Formats: sequence, structure tokens, C-alpha cells
Amino acid sequence: MSGSSFYRFGLFLARYRWPVVIGWLVLIGIGFGLASSFHDQLSSPNFATTGSESEQAGEILNERFASTFTEQTLLVFDSDTLTVDDPAYQAAIDAAVADMSAQDGVAVVISPLSPEAAGQVSEDGQAAYAVVGLTGTVDDRLDQVDTYAAVAESATTGEVAVMYTGQTAISHELIDVAQQDLQRAESVGLPIALLILLIAFGSLVAAGMPVLAALGGIGVTFGILTVATQFTSFNLLIENVVVMIGLALGIDYVLFIVTRFREELGHGRPVDRAVGFTVATAGKTVLFSGVTVLISVSGMLIVRSPTFQQIAIGMVAVVPVMVLLSLTLLPAVLSILGQRVNRLTLPFLRGSVENPDAETGFWARWSRAVMRRPVVWTVGTAILLIALTLPLAAISLGISLDAGATDGPAGQGVETLNENFSPGQLSPIQIVYTSEDGALDDADLDAIAAISTELAGHPAVSQVSSVTLVLDEFAGDHSSATLATVGTDPEAAFLLGFLVNGSNGGDVARITVSPTIAPDTPEAYELIDDIRDEIIPGATTGAPTAVYVGGFSAEIVDISDEVLTKLPLVFGFVLGLSFILLMLIFRSLLIPLKAIIMNLLSVGAAYGLLVLVFQEGYGEALFGFESTGTIQVDLPLFTFALLFGLSMDYEVFLLSRIKEEWEKTGDTNEAVAYGLEHTARTITSAAAIMVVVFTAFAFTSMIEVQQIGFALAVAILIDATLIRILLVPATMRLMGHWNWWLPTWLDRRLPEIPLSEGSL
Repeated sequence: MSGSSFYRFGLFLARYRWPVVIGWLVLIGIGFGLASSFHDQLSSPNFATTGSESEQAGEILNERFASTFTEQTLLVFDSDTLTVDDPAYQAAIDAAVADMSAQDGVAVVISPLSPEAAGQVSEDGQAAYAVVGLTGTVDDRLDQVDTYAAVAESATTGEVAVMYTGQTAISHELIDVAQQDLQRAESVGLPIALLILLIAFGSLVAAGMPVLAALGGIGVTFGILTVATQFTSFNLLIENVVVMIGLALGIDYVLFIVTRFREELGHGRPVDRAVGFTVATAGKTVLFSGVTVLISVSGMLIVRSPTFQQIAIGMVAVVPVMVLLSLTLLPAVLSILGQRVNRLTLPFLRGSVENPDAETGFWARWSRAVMRRPVVWTVGTAILLIALTLPLAAISLGISLDAGATDGPAGQGVETLNENFSPGQLSPIQIVYTSEDGALDDADLDAIAAISTELAGHPAVSQVSSVTLVLDEFAGDHSSATLATVGTDPEAAFLLGFLVNGSNGGDVARITVSPTIAPDTPEAYELIDDIRDEIIPGATTGAPTAVYVGGFSAEIVDISDEVLTKLPLVFGFVLGLSFILLMLIFRSLLIPLKAIIMNLLSVGAAYGLLVLVFQEGYGEALFGFESTGTIQVDLPLFTFALLFGLSMDYEVFLLSRIKEEWEKTGDTNEAVAYGLEHTARTITSAAAIMVVVFTAFAFTSMIEVQQIGFALAVAILIDATLIRILLVPATMRLMGHWNWWLPTWLDRRLPEIPLSEGSL
């Protein structure tokens, strides 16, 4: 093995340690320099699904209407002392509407004082809102948020508060909230992580290396992503995701490397050879662990959604950075430090520093105790994990606007809106009716009228706007002849410009529906299903038309369907490639199968607890949130990809040491005891750090980040305890020599990928 390419690479790093370190320091400096502007280039999440019905609705509106807008936002007015009848209140409204109408990207502003306004003043007259229609892309609208907010602020008086709000405005405020949450989580999690590392390593020098290396890798990753913003956009979740994954992988990999290096020094090896043996053993483990993580996270690219693909790009970027840093910079630094890696030892932990490679100890005794009753431990642990998984059957996916996470003007505007009006005004449903045989005729208008009437009587709908309702109001009927003549009325013409594409073929109509419920609730999703499955088919049977339902609630329904449809594909892709890789590494059919089953059990148990805490609301008081009755739609795939990858980290690290001993002795029991004794401390330390860091994110403000942090913390806790120190030794004992069974014909055809970590 001393002649292996990995060993020689380790010697190369030891020989040219200073150029390697200097090169990395320059790269890290450039990364942090570029990353300083990354936050300012983030956008709001785009949950559209490519090719979905909601996306088609939006495209038709943008292409076929001269008078249209891509997002409805609001200017919300509120006063404790005045009503809209007071001149001072009306002056504030007029000033805000006039100023907003003059801004770039504003297609229309409908004042609550306008004749076209409907239901835009509260019952007590103290609250009102103006509808603001915006054009442009998500990024265009995001760039203008500060300008629009300044309009509201300038119109605010001592008696009338004016707030600008909407999906993009809320997302803009959440970008800053996300960064504040990130800083808060780091300030809590990193000091505790350093304390755990100090206990695990016993010396300050060794303890500081994982955290410093992880932070350096995160800086490089953000630098890469900053360059990538020239070609694509990233949403506000990316910062938290990259930091979470960077800390997880960076600390894990550095722990693996540093632990092995200290063991090799303990065996009396010279520093350069210790580095070579470390790279040839733990370094190879890190490489293959990184490949399994990349396989897992790349599965998210299958989902047809910009948000999922942006998250996947961020995850795919951070993994190779952490692997490369661990395999190059870290060995070079260790070769410089040598025995000084054990400097600044804590007196009460001196024993662990002087003897980091104990052959027998607590974990060896523990594994033997578990293996004496393998059936009891296997069955008992499996029953517990399955019981924790059961709530997963009731999971409901959705997206929270998360307006409650911000106390800025946009969040305050939503609060005022919800107190005085229908919450659905913030993001109405858009139904796009297209005639496939020319301009809208009487049959088309009758179908639109039937849809409008049915919706107006729906208990979840507060307001409906459609071409037929306008015609009925102004002319008493909704025939095609009336449509051709009623446009002479200025007020009717203004409204019809947004409801039918009269100047562009006259074959498309828009029906705007304002629900009585918030757009990010299960009730809103049920309304979308009612419209698509019952109301529209009932009104358009046999008609030559195509009807599309869009808007934010429809986007959520479509992305939820996309996730549920793609889950089997992503799972199959990740599990299949992971099985093949583990089979190549361990030359076994049963070990990869067992690893996959156990990882699925830990992920399933974490999801079950997630449903109980966040969907059913049992954790509201503890984590400070208000349950929407759903789990964020992107969370199942994201957490599965990351958790499966992290679980495989621990699996490869543990099983490689077990296989190392088994190849020398052929004794499964002793191999398991040896492997657990040499890895359990590292695994539990890494897991404890991850649990602390991810738990810190669970106590932040944004519910999506809270759910991600909770799911990751719980899953890693389960994996490092129930899986690694109970199920692994118990099932290894039960399987005996079958652990390493591979059909001879298959063994001859598979390429050799040695992963020995023996005393080379």
C-alpha cells in the first residue's frame, strides 16, 4: 500500500506543503472577497414548475394581454383615528397612488377611492388598500422593492400609516431575516461545536482545525456561487443551505482526517509517512463519502423547478470544495504541524491525546454487549424507528409566505390586511380562459359566467372579477355583441382591459378570484383542486376551450404534485447509484442493501417527527412558530438528499474500519468491536456537532429554515445513536460471514476499489 497512488499523493502534499497552503489561502481570500457581494444578488424563491398549468397561465397572460401584470401587490393604509372619508386620509391615499403610478415596473394602481375599486375599504373605514400591478421578472420586481417601499414611507403621515406589501416585498425582507438568522445560528452553534471538538480531541490546536477548515471551504463555495450569479440566479435559502452543508461535511471530513493522522503519529510513524498513510486510508474514505453525497444531492436536479435546481447547484458546489480541501489543504497543514497538532492539551484530557488509538475501550465493550443479543436489539430498534415514521403517512406539502418572520413594513402590511380584509387579496387566483375557435363568442361567455357564478357562491371565495360580471353590471347581459359595444364606457373599458385581450384577438379572458383564506394554507390548495376538478369541467363540457389556473396557490399545488411525482425517481436514482458504489467499495451485496434500509429508517423517523412538530403543531411553543398545517414542499427531497449523503459518510467511515479488521482476522465480532472502537468517538462527536448546529437553525425566524434545521438535527441524532451504535453491530452479528458475500461471477466482473484502512 505504501506504493499506492493515494499514499504517494499524501507524500507529495507533505513535501510541497507550503505551496499548497499558500495556494489555498489565496483561493480562500479570493472566495471571501467575491462572496461579500453574494447576499445582495439573492432573489426570492421561484416555486414555479416548468411546463405546469400555473406556469402556462402566467405565460398566456404575459403574452396575450396588453394591459396585464405579473404580480399583484398592495399599498395598505391604516389609521387609528381617521377614516377614508376624512380629507387627510384621502390626501395620503392620493399621494401614495400618484407617486406609485409614476414608478418603473408599475402597470396599474387601483386606488380604494377609484370608481373601479371593489371592497378595498374596511367595514370601519379605517383601513384600505390600493392594488398595484407590477410587470417584469422576479429579479426586476425585487430590484424595485426598496423604491416602492420608499413611496409608501414618504406618503405616511402622523395619522395614516402606509405600507407596501406583496410576495416579492415579503421575500425581500426575508432575505435580510435569513442573513440575521444565519449569523445568530452561527454565533450559538459554532462555540458549542468548538467545545465538543475540544472534548473529542483534547487539544485546542486539533479542535480548531475542523471549524476553520469548514469556514474556509464555505468562503470558497460562496465565491464560486458569486461567479455563477453571472449566469443564473439564486434564492434566499442558498445562504443557509450552503452553510449547513459546509459545516456538516467540513467538520465530518476534517474529523476523519485529523483522527487518523493522530493515530498514525501514535504508531510512531514519521510525519510525512503519517500524512501519506492518512491520505491513503481516511482520505480515500472521504473521497468516496463525497461521491455518495454528490450522488444524493444531484438527484434534486430531476425536479422541474428553479428553486430546487438552485438549491441543488449550491449543494453540488459545496461538496467537491469540502472534499478537495480535506484531501489537499488539510494534509499539508498537518505535515506542517506534525506533533504540534496535539499542542495546548487540556490536562484532564491528556489520556485521550497520548493514546488516541486505544484497542479496547467503552465502544468495544458496548458493541460486544449489543452483539450478545442481536435479535433483541435489531427488532426493538426497528420497531421504534417504524413507530416514529408512522406520522409521515399524513404529510401535507405546501409553502409558507412566512410574513410572520419579518416585522418590517411588508409583514406589518400583511398583518393589517388579515385583520381587516380577506387574506386572499394578497395573492389572488388567476383563471385563464382561452377560446380555441377564435374570439370569445356567446358560448364562451356563458361558460365564463358559469365559472364566475359558481366561484362567487363558493364559501372560500370573497370576490370574483370577470368579463361577464363587468358586462352584467354595465349592460345587464354578457353576450358577445354587448362585449363589442360596452367598451365605450371609460370605467368599463378600464376594467375590461385587464379581463379580456380585446386588442390582441379577443380570445382570452382572465377570471380573478380572491379567496377568504390565505394563499399558503391547505384550504387554499383545496380550492384550487375544486376549481380544476369540478368547477371548470362542469362549466366547459364539450366547449372548444382550454382553461388554466394560475397564481401563487396554484403554483404550490403544482410544485407539490411535481415533488410527489419525482420522489420515486429521485429515490431510485440515489438509492441505485449508492448501492452500486457501496457494492464496489465493500465487495458485498448485503452490506449496501442493509445500509440503504437503515438510512431510510432514520430519514423516515425524522420525517415522522417533523410532521408531528411542525405540521400538527406540537412544537409551536418550543420553536416559536404558528403551524400552517403543511411541511415546506422542498424539504422532503432536500433533506433526503443531504441526510442520505451524511448517513453514508458515517457508514463508509465505520464499515471501512470494520472491513479492515475482518480482512486481517476473518472474525466478524472482533471486526465490529474494532471498527466501532476506532470510529464511534469520531462519529458521535461529529454527530453531536451537527445536532447542535442544526438545532440552532431550528430556533431561527423563518419556518422553512426551522423545519430544515429540525429535520437534519433529529435525523443525525437518530443515525448516530440508534443506527450506528445499535443496528449496525446487531445486524452485522446476525449476518456473520454473509456480510461480505458477493457472487463469484460478479466479483470477477466488477472493478477493484480497495478501501483498506489497515496498518499499511
